[in-house]
Amino acid sequence: MDIWQILMTPFSWLLETFCRVFNSYGVALIVFTLVVKVILFPLSLKGKKSMIKMNLLNSQVKEIQQRCGSDRERYSQEVNKLYADNQVSPMGGCGWSLIPLAILMPLYAIIRRPLKYLMGLSDAGTTAVANALGLAGFQAGSGYGELTLASLINSDQAVSAATTAAGVSTGTIFVINFNFLGLDLSQIPNWKFWDGGITPNSVGLFLLPVISACLSLLSMIVSQRTNQMNADQKPAGMNSMMIMSPLISLWIGFAMPAGLCVYWIANSLFMMVQEVICGKILKKDYEAAQRQIAQQAARAKEAEKERRRQAAQRKAEALAANKGKKVKEKKSKGVDVTASREGMRTYARGRAYDPNRYPITPYVDPNPVRHTVEEDVEPEETEPVVEKKDTTTPVIPPVVPEAVEADQDLDQDGEYEEAYAPESEEQDPKG
Repeated sequence: MDIWQILMTPFSWLLETFCRVFNSYGVALIVFTLVVKVILFPLSLKGKKSMIKMNLLNSQVKEIQQRCGSDRERYSQEVNKLYADNQVSPMGGCGWSLIPLAILMPLYAIIRRPLKYLMGLSDAGTTAVANALGLAGFQAGSGYGELTLASLINSDQAVSAATTAAGVSTGTIFVINFNFLGLDLSQIPNWKFWDGGITPNSVGLFLLPVISACLSLLSMIVSQRTNQMNADQKPAGMNSMMIMSPLISLWIGFAMPAGLCVYWIANSLFMMVQEVICGKILKKDYEAAQRQIAQQAARAKEAEKERRRQAAQRKAEALAANKGKKVKEKKSKGVDVTASREGMRTYARGRAYDPNRYPITPYVDPNPVRHTVEEDVEPEETEPVVEKKDTTTPVIPPVVPEAVEADQDLDQDGEYEEAYAPESEEQDPKG
């Protein structure tokens, strides 16, 4: 016996018991689904409580996201630590809705091979039974041949022949009644139900997948409405499940035997009842969680206001410090910050105007007048100093006593005019 068969033993034993007790494959599947729902109800309730905790931690998760920014590694570490400290599983909110899919896998194997998992026959024994009942071309484990073989074991004579051929004890092989509400649950529904003639069986098998998909969608809606915390936010994975669950139901209905459609329909109906019961049990928890979420939102809002106020205060202090530093630097350099004002215009001369940037220096002639050698020699005391005057004014020599006497002599001799005559007249040959 392999590990897979060991894992499926509880499911196969449960379904076999219901088939023997109710003598109806459809009723056995419905009761099987109900029992599984009851057994897994505590897990579903725990999953909903985990979902409530997840919703309570959403505000803290958003705060971590704002604090970490684009650092995804740090964000993941802090969020995982938050969940671990509060004993919350990220998949706890939607994991309960995946339970039917986990059960569907072993149930599919049991439905596909009833002689192996419900009656415990080996492949060789199953092949021997097929040969005894005249099922030509049968291969154990291929397709849905065992369903056809199980439908042939419908009488005491067929049971006796199959028991003898398989070499097993009496009671191992039993009749499985696949007839449920006039439908053969061992057949696969065909969406072309008109092929081969329209019959109640073909139409009923066609309707099973459609009903299964509709009820699956309805169960998701009921689950969302009964969850009183979904008014403002939806559980993680709810949107995807509302789309995927009906599609999976529709695909299963037209790809596998009709027995799986019966299971899926029963599962959707029991799920709606379960959601209503869980909603009533967790009503107080939902209300307390809603109040706590409102308080967290109010605290987060106040904290955000305080953070913004502190940020604005720090910014103002930094601006004041920088402004004082700049003014101090300007004063240390001797810059008059008010020098740029001109009347009412604050920066008429420019913001960077500095009256001391270009100081006024005395003018120095780069080419001073140089004195000649004669000017540097001091004149003799006997020679008078002649002041330079305009050339248009005649220069009158100073009067010297000896010259006055000479002039008087010349005047007595009558030669005054001749002595003071210009040189040009003396040189004149006509004179």
